[in-house]
Amino acid sequence: MRFYVDCVGCEQRQLDAQRIINYLEVNGHQITNYPREADYAVLFTCGVDKAAEGASLKRTSDLVEKITYAQNLIISGCLPNISPDKLEAYGSFSTVSPIRLEDFDTVLAPYVTIPMSEIAYPNSSIFDEQVDSIGLFQELTPREEYDLAKDGYKIRINNGCLMDCSYCVIKKAMGRLVSVPFNDLVKQFESAVAKKEPTIMFMGGDSGAYGYDLNSGIRFYSLLKRTLKIAGNHRVFVHDFNVNWYLRHADEYDAVFAGNEEYGQLLGVMLPVQSGSDRILKLMKRPYKSADVIERLGNVKREYNAIHLGTHIITGFPTETENDIDETMKLLEEVGFDFMSVFVYSEHYCAKSAPLEGKVDPEIARKRAFRIADQFGERVKVFE
Repeated sequence: MRFYVDCVGCEQRQLDAQRIINYLEVNGHQITNYPREADYAVLFTCGVDKAAEGASLKRTSDLVEKITYAQNLIISGCLPNISPDKLEAYGSFSTVSPIRLEDFDTVLAPYVTIPMSEIAYPNSSIFDEQVDSIGLFQELTPREEYDLAKDGYKIRINNGCLMDCSYCVIKKAMGRLVSVPFNDLVKQFESAVAKKEPTIMFMGGDSGAYGYDLNSGIRFYSLLKRTLKIAGNHRVFVHDFNVNWYLRHADEYDAVFAGNEEYGQLLGVMLPVQSGSDRILKLMKRPYKSADVIERLGNVKREYNAIHLGTHIITGFPTETENDIDETMKLLEEVGFDFMSVFVYSEHYCAKSAPLEGKVDPEIARKRAFRIADQFGERVKVFE
């Protein structure tokens, strides 16, 4: 049979889509690039905010029109768990939760003999651009380095989340934290080094919370300490490491960073802060103070030359004022982040922040985002 597989979600959902492609191919099926040729279509969706949900629903509508039998459409990714009611308008089709990909065995029961449990999680996908050479980094900014690494070799360290941020709905899709066994991750890292992968990126639903569910005392700093000692001509990156976890274990992470200076590995770390205003952070349900971020991350920037720090900022969160943005600008300036992703607040109706009063005009939120971009130049990428 012929299958069409597409993804409009994040890097983790892209890895899920690649796992499905591998699963279908080992079961003897053909992958086609054209939905009109497919017997079945599989779509991995995103529901992180209103804009992502809209893109996912549009793609769902497109596929319903293009494939021969609408009931042969399978929707996975985050949207089935976040907004199942929104999908109902597009007809009758199967849905598979991203935390239960083994359910594809049931949905495709007549057509598969090798179960999903035998298909390893991939470290790259067809949605990635090829990373050719470590020499490319010689002329790239830290922002460009990080973006390039997202298309390289990726190691997923956990699914789910321990946080409860008021603007986020992904936990509805992915549930609570489930960490990958420590030794499995070390083996993946060693395999990447052996294959001379130029970049290795750790990523997860809540990367910095790695190990909290394992009851073994292992934490993310344990994994970094073990893998950064492995010699090779590669660079290591960490995707979306909630700054809360760094602050809880700052001494342990700083010890890892100090050791990393000896090994000479560049370590690029994305530490989402979201705001420099303590008032806004409280509304976001982010459990830290801006002064702690400034003190500890500022020290990292001063002390460890081999580390590039990035962050996420949200502009236009409900009740945000110009004074709040001033405080955010102060935090960004004093820490000295090497790269930043600035997101204009896009509310999801399921988010706990949705009932908050004091909505910020989207155009004002956009202007605040570009104020940050104007101040910090090429270090910033704005997402509207």
